[in-house]
Amino acid sequence: MLTDMESVPGGTPRSRKSGRPTIRDVAQLAGVGLGTASRVLNKDTHVRPETRRRVLAAARRLRFQASLAARGLAKGRTGAIGVLVPFFTKHYFLEILRGIEQTISSSDASLIIYNVERRQQVLAHLRFLARTRRVDGLLVISLSGNLIGSVYHRSLPFPIVYIDSDVENSAAVSVDHEAAMHLAVSHLTGLGHTRLALIDRPQDPVSDTICPARREGYRKACREAGLGVPESHVVLAEYSRDGGYEAAMHLLKSRRPPTAIACASDLQAIGAMKAVADAGLRVGHDVSVTGYHDVELARYVGLTTVHLPAIEMGAAAAGLLLGGLRLLTAKELPKTFPPQLIIRGSSGKLRHTRKRRR
Repeated sequence: MLTDMESVPGGTPRSRKSGRPTIRDVAQLAGVGLGTASRVLNKDTHVRPETRRRVLAAARRLRFQASLAARGLAKGRTGAIGVLVPFFTKHYFLEILRGIEQTISSSDASLIIYNVERRQQVLAHLRFLARTRRVDGLLVISLSGNLIGSVYHRSLPFPIVYIDSDVENSAAVSVDHEAAMHLAVSHLTGLGHTRLALIDRPQDPVSDTICPARREGYRKACREAGLGVPESHVVLAEYSRDGGYEAAMHLLKSRRPPTAIACASDLQAIGAMKAVADAGLRVGHDVSVTGYHDVELARYVGLTTVHLPAIEMGAAAAGLLLGGLRLLTAKELPKTFPPQLIIRGSSGKLRHTRKRRR
């Protein structure tokens, strides 16, 4: 599989691997013209049997595999799959990309990643792709369907599959973020905690409805436990250890500090765990902390967290799109993956007395 980083105005440089035998190499080894080799490899029957045998023998010797681009020249295909992704260096998106790569690598398609950090870049990439027809299909990760717009969705000359985006009447693969946060907070209320806080992140200009869904999951779990939800217990912070640390410190210094903190990312949660320790308290004993995503580091720091099947989502979406080069329609039903709570040492039963360590 080839993986490219493609550039449009405001984008990033592109690099491409090469070195595979081409149809020209097959033709030269077989001693035939390029057109004859092409007809044989495309199963044209109007070629003499002896010529066909020579071309096929040359292809086997060179271990030649016709690329999607070569096979699709006459059909107007490029052999490339595009991925539109915000801030692709974030761990969650990297996991989705791993799943996409696993599926794409089993095909002969190349992968072109279009990174998005500003709202304007989304439409710039779509205009570029609509004009150049550079890809045969597009995977859109965690971007708003409203942002892409119904006009582009109808007019783009290739199918789209959305990943972790709330887009109606479209092919989509997602996870239920309301249910995911509900899992974490219900776990904490089940341990007896009655003062629960949420550290989420601000809504960015290119993402979809994930943040409101998480907050609704938090509020719903609190209501089911008969608890109030003070607005002061919902704090917005960056997806980082520092963001989680500062937000948790703010909460712990409040008049009625929480005994449990649910975070919208594992990095925030790891920062919150340090804040608890720096406040002279014990994680999982005095204050419970939960994370979100289940990054590899969570296991090593004993973080209770919600596992999101990012790799599986990426693989499923890529498989749907590859099939969609022939079959995909807007009638494809979205596939929703269930989240899973992973319980580790950072969460524990409520202790009714809380003393600071000397």
